[in-house]
Amino acid sequence: MSVNLDRGRSVKKWLFSPMFLLLLFIVVLFSLRGVYKVYQKETMSREYLERAQNELKKVHDREESLANSVQYLKTSQGIDAELRTKFRVVKEGEEVAVIVGAPKEATTTSTQVAAPVGIWQKIKNWF
Repeated sequence: MSVNLDRGRSVKKWLFSPMFLLLLFIVVLFSLRGVYKVYQKETMSREYLERAQNELKKVHDREESLANSVQYLKTSQGIDAELRTKFRVVKEGEEVAVIVGAPKEATTTSTQVAAPVGIWQKIKNWF
């Protein structure tokens, strides 16, 4: 029985020795460092996922807009409207009135080139 007690005390003594506690502390530090790196990667991945989802939403919206434009251009009314706006085309028998705004007045600004000022003049201007 005394052998078991001595053995228990030696294990207890070894577990609470400064060397074992230092080793345990180092292992815990490395473990925490690893956990922190995984946390950073998870955070970064979450940000990338959010950006990708936003980009995907923009692409879907753009796709929907283009699909609507294609559907509109498949109709004769859509073709007529696009031809009229882009190429100023009119149907036979129609007339076009082009309204031109008032011409913009040219604004002239006169820039005066300053005469070179000498060093004594600069000093005199300070006072």
